[in-house]
Amino acid sequence: MPNTSLILPYTILEKSRKKKFDTNMELTAIICLAEEKRKTPEKISFISKLHYPFWAVPWENGCLIVDGLQILSPTFTYIALPDLEPFLNDVEHGRTVREQFLNALDKHAQTFAGFPETTDIPMKAIVVDKALLSEVSEYVEETLVHKTDVTGNIILIPPKLDKDTADENTRKILDLHERIQSDIKSLENVANTLNEIMHFHQQKILHEIELANEVFREEIDEVEPVVEDSIELLLKERDAKIEKMNKTTEVELNARTREKERRQRELDKLELKRTEYRGKLHVRKGRHDKIGVTRWEQSLRTCENRIFEIRQTIHNLSEYIEKTRRQNQEDINMLKYDYQALIDIERKKITDIKASQESVTKAKENENEKLQFLTSNIGDLIEQLREQKRLHATELKSLTIPWQTEQVTLLGVPFYLVAYKTETKFFYDVYPPLRAMSPEGIVKKIEKALLSFSLESRIKLLLQPKSKTLSKMLNITIEEKIKADRPFEEKLRELGSSNNLLADPNFKEALNDGLKELKTEGWVKPEEGSILMKTYA
Repeated sequence: MPNTSLILPYTILEKSRKKKFDTNMELTAIICLAEEKRKTPEKISFISKLHYPFWAVPWENGCLIVDGLQILSPTFTYIALPDLEPFLNDVEHGRTVREQFLNALDKHAQTFAGFPETTDIPMKAIVVDKALLSEVSEYVEETLVHKTDVTGNIILIPPKLDKDTADENTRKILDLHERIQSDIKSLENVANTLNEIMHFHQQKILHEIELANEVFREEIDEVEPVVEDSIELLLKERDAKIEKMNKTTEVELNARTREKERRQRELDKLELKRTEYRGKLHVRKGRHDKIGVTRWEQSLRTCENRIFEIRQTIHNLSEYIEKTRRQNQEDINMLKYDYQALIDIERKKITDIKASQESVTKAKENENEKLQFLTSNIGDLIEQLREQKRLHATELKSLTIPWQTEQVTLLGVPFYLVAYKTETKFFYDVYPPLRAMSPEGIVKKIEKALLSFSLESRIKLLLQPKSKTLSKMLNITIEEKIKADRPFEEKLRELGSSNNLLADPNFKEALNDGLKELKTEGWVKPEEGSILMKTYA
């Protein structure tokens, strides 16, 4: 037995149980279960209380649990990093040359993407089952809290791994954890370098935009006064031409308007004469003066013809005046259009500079966006890989139980091994650690029906698995190992036979005492106790 060890008790008391549950009761309960499972042609060859060896190897604030028989053989999948050196070399070459940096980002867009290379690293004998670790941790904590003192002969299955080998085995976990931490630091360094160079180029782009804007502002400040002077001269020249055109048109219109007014006065006089001629013609017709009628009819026709001519002249003058006004306005509009084109040409000298400024700024901003986009994509992939590594590191740390011990400690997990023998072969049953339930609670609930249960069912009500995962592990691991490994089976049989509790000189007394207590609590009927005593008399 190693100097530093913690032997765990086989039976843990349920919190509400007030009565003791000693080793005599424990052994008797196991015999009850074994007898119930024994088939007619079989004989119980031995019942032995053995201890499965686990090693608790300290690691920081906890300890790793190692399977002393090295039956458990899990693996851990390690995600390899891509080759970081070419990436770092390429981005470093672009530290001061932006085009090279952008080329490096394009080149390595897929370096951190896709499916990384993985390696399965064997973790021989390391316990990695979280449920099992949790239950072992609880088991140890309960033992330490209740200061359970395990007495009697401690029979340990000889570990396949000694203390030093167990410690050495856990070194793989520690080395892997350090390797993952180193990977995380390498990725952090790569991410920092990437961001540092990106920020340098971003600041450089902002500075270039500032310098370009300053140059454009100076050019605008230089060109703007010249353009404004040119526009002012063009406006003056345009307005002068418009004024001249208006004056020329006004002279022409005034002359035509005066002529139209003169013609209108003449028309008014003729219309008065026509009225007069019509009156005189009417008088002559009333007198039947043919000569007079002929004379005034001739005068009236001459007057009306003249009226028609003058009206046509007035109409023509009105059309001419309107046409002249319209033409003048059209000429002015055309003049304004032509001068506006010249003004626009002048203003374009400034808008062209501003457009160039906007174009240069936009190009720089697009370059900055591309830089940000490519860097962010690679940065996100690096962060995802870092997060994966952090999770793996956390996963490795989660393989510890929160028990602090200064040196490698043996954990002895007790179990009962029952061997059944026929004429030709052996059969085995493993009974993992149990939790003794309070008889008061169970008996009160099913007091009338309890004694109708089979002995096995009653004992299983009293003793329930301490840990389902640990029970499953011990049952499957040991039973499969016995079936698959003949030397192990022979060694275990030899160990069980040499430590057969049935052959102990004090066995009958222990069985009697155990039956007495179990009968008192109502788990075993008197006649069942008598049969057991006769069987093992």
